[in-house]
Amino acid sequence: MSGTSGDAPVELSLLLVNYNTWQLCVAALRTFAEYAPTRADGSPMGWEAIVVDNASPLRDPAAEAELRQLCEASGGRFVQHDDNAGYSKGMNLALRHARGQWLLVSNPDVEYRAGTTDRLLRAMERDASIGAAMPAGFFDRAMTGRLPPNILPTLRDLIGNTLGDLFPWWCRRYSHKRTVEAVRIWTADRDVELSMLSGACFLMNRSLIDEIGFFDERFPLYYEDTDLSVRIRRAGRRIVQVHGSELIHFYDRSGQTNHAEKMRRYWTSRRLYFRKWYGRLGALVYDACRKALESSWGQRRRQVFPQKGCNDLGDGHGWPVIEIEVPRQRLLVEFALDPKFFLAAGVLTSGRRWVPPHTMMGSFGPTTYWFRVVDLDQPTLPVIGVWRYALRYPIVALENGPEASAEAKRIVERAARAEAGA
Repeated sequence: MSGTSGDAPVELSLLLVNYNTWQLCVAALRTFAEYAPTRADGSPMGWEAIVVDNASPLRDPAAEAELRQLCEASGGRFVQHDDNAGYSKGMNLALRHARGQWLLVSNPDVEYRAGTTDRLLRAMERDASIGAAMPAGFFDRAMTGRLPPNILPTLRDLIGNTLGDLFPWWCRRYSHKRTVEAVRIWTADRDVELSMLSGACFLMNRSLIDEIGFFDERFPLYYEDTDLSVRIRRAGRRIVQVHGSELIHFYDRSGQTNHAEKMRRYWTSRRLYFRKWYGRLGALVYDACRKALESSWGQRRRQVFPQKGCNDLGDGHGWPVIEIEVPRQRLLVEFALDPKFFLAAGVLTSGRRWVPPHTMMGSFGPTTYWFRVVDLDQPTLPVIGVWRYALRYPIVALENGPEASAEAKRIVERAARAEAGA
């Protein structure tokens, strides 16, 4: 591993905040070093890694020692925070130790690929209007599952989201709007401007951060990247997804270790965002929407199935198969953990039969999965069908195909015996 040591100039600082994701953080740093950044002339760029641990309660001494070693080998630092003060405070602490002019903000649950960082650098070097550059995100190593793009929240979007939760016909309209925006981004063959960035990975120049500030520490978790996006755009700069720059993001691995605390912080941050950027009106609209959703009437409305029809694939422990009657040249299979599809990943495919990427089911584990197939050959992007599948037992995802491993089979057999009272 090579970074910057001694008095050599640091040009780029990689900033990571870790919380209970020790081994993933090690993997992220190793893949970054494997595809270390270069200058425009191809020569190595001086870089460092700054990792802040946000008082992780789950410890992994071996991975922690390796992470410290990797940081020091890069010429950077491992910083032990004494409090889980949130992603924004952790990142701001990392920034205080950073020496680079280029700042690459990164989640720990990512893997870098060849050209990920270099393409971001080249894009910003040639276009001064870009305030933040980010890669395209995938959730599997096969690079087939595209992560949902973020849509900048507005009061109109807040109301639309709430109506979609309450009324099936509005849900279909609202989720279709998000699908249209996602298709625009997923099918782009050049750099594409976005309404907001993703905190999973983005590149900024220190000069802009000096001008507009970094993360607002009042956001304990979530919406800190949304808030930064607003400030970047108000400064007259663009947020761009750079064509050819790609990243694997194993979504929400830190949050899964403490779901209740994650959601508490999410709701706090969400209200703060609307209060900050829309004033008292924003807070009033947000509170009214939240009250409607949490009322007994709202709770009943949210239980109404929002889609027109559904193909139930039942419960099982293998990979589901999605089949349509007539093959298509261009299809989108949306993948979500709820039937509203407000936050859906996507796979671009063709034909009439589709099986999820083998890493998909293994990544998210036992839960109910929803699939929606969209015809990309039609300009209106009509929905062909919706499918439900409940994964009952864990699957160990394999790199060489969707067959269940011996370990997964043993898990299933043990679960089945326990269920039968054996």
